[in-house]
Amino acid sequence: MELGRYLVRELGFEDGVDTLGRWMSHHLAELIDKAEHGKTEDERNQGQKEATETILRIWEHRASLPGKAYPLKSYENILLVLDRLRPDNDPFAYYHGDEKDRLASNLFIDMSRLIPILLLMKISQIDKPIQIDPVALDALDETEQNIMMTILKWMELFEPTSERTKITKKGNEKETGNDNYKFDRLALKIINDLNITLEKLRKELGEKRQANHKSQAQE
Repeated sequence: MELGRYLVRELGFEDGVDTLGRWMSHHLAELIDKAEHGKTEDERNQGQKEATETILRIWEHRASLPGKAYPLKSYENILLVLDRLRPDNDPFAYYHGDEKDRLASNLFIDMSRLIPILLLMKISQIDKPIQIDPVALDALDETEQNIMMTILKWMELFEPTSERTKITKKGNEKETGNDNYKFDRLALKIINDLNITLEKLRKELGEKRQANHKSQAQE
């Protein structure tokens, strides 16, 4: 019943939810009302059976629900990217035959860190729910709960604190505190690393090209 009330709220009052979502919300609300306020005990028992079956059927298809009734809905894109950009998917991991391969591997690893951070910044600005309803969280399966908690822990890690910026005694210089854990600072750090690696790779390719030209000229 608690999960049903959660679905009624999310499907019925979320801005932008389509007609089907509002109909589902209204239908669930009627079933729950019948289960709780039926005139006879038999009517209430029958209402509870119908409501429970309907709620569970809807929840089975939670990934397709309109609005944000499914807690992981906002994170579909980032989950796809994270899966494809895992550092252990490094295509150069088994081909470290020379410096070029090593630098290419470094590029992949840094990009596999940078892209998810940029996506998390987007979620932080737009899609991050203020609070996940515990009823919905409890109704997720174990894998979904682990994913949800991992994402929320990542988001909390980069949350700004209320006392992050302070004026020091030396003048107008600001004390950054935990700024190293902000998305933008971390992204910039990785971008700097990427620039260094790219410069090394450019130099490596340039030197190899010059060596090849020299070898061809001698032949």
